[in-house]
Amino acid sequence: HGSRLARDVGILLLRLAGCGLLWTYHVQFKLAHFDQELTSFPDPLGIGHGASVVMALLAEGGCSLLVAVGLATRLACLPIVFSMLMVLVLALNGFAAADLQAALLYSGIYASLALLGPGRFSLDHRLLHGPGTSRRHNANAPEVGAV
Repeated sequence: HGSRLARDVGILLLRLAGCGLLWTYHVQFKLAHFDQELTSFPDPLGIGHGASVVMALLAEGGCSLLVAVGLATRLACLPIVFSMLMVLVLALNGFAAADLQAALLYSGIYASLALLGPGRFSLDHRLLHGPGTSRRHNANAPEVGAV
């Protein structure tokens, strides 16, 4: 039971830390400089600067909030990982502003969460199991997002 609690607390910390870091160091800047980003944001997919910055904001801002509260956690991790992969592509193509280290760290956090699932301290768990329940009361219940 102690190892399950440690696992769930660890997953919660990953979810909250990932969101907090993304918002502090990436999303707030994009929002504060949104007008400038509309014309200068990198466009690795060739869809335009505006569409690229909006997609990055939806992934890094919106999806990170979903992950933080543990709602549609596994699915919400995927756009963030994709966004970070685009940063890696930019870095490999010599784009000096691409933060390779941050992209690798965020990719690691969110890919891990996509594999681990949301844990017990999440809305996903609460929606699946109901309020006040835990997995130990329903040992046969599948992990949220299990395939």
